[in-house]
Amino acid sequence: MSRKKVFYTDLARTVNRILGRKALSVERIVRTVDEAKRIRQTRGVFVLVQYLTTLSERLFTPAEVEKLRESPKKREYTDRMLDLMVHEQVVTPTEARMLKRMV
Repeated sequence: MSRKKVFYTDLARTVNRILGRKALSVERIVRTVDEAKRIRQTRGVFVLVQYLTTLSERLFTPAEVEKLRESPKKREYTDRMLDLMVHEQVVTPTEARMLKRMV
């Protein structure tokens, strides 16, 4: 299994455990990354940043978003996901650093 697939599986499992329901799947993560790539290519970086910063509100309820924000794993998974998005060429390293500060 690739490192990316292992990370996606671990991320989905952790989020689902924190929320107590199957809220996220590997397939959903893959679709989200693919959608982010498409947005970047067709609509530009500003629309991409808007998409990424509102993603959690679209996937989860406000109470679930708060649970995830309070999780001790939040920083680790946010950083790893943004590093992966750099690897997938969704964002540049500079943009990833900016997003890490915003989140």
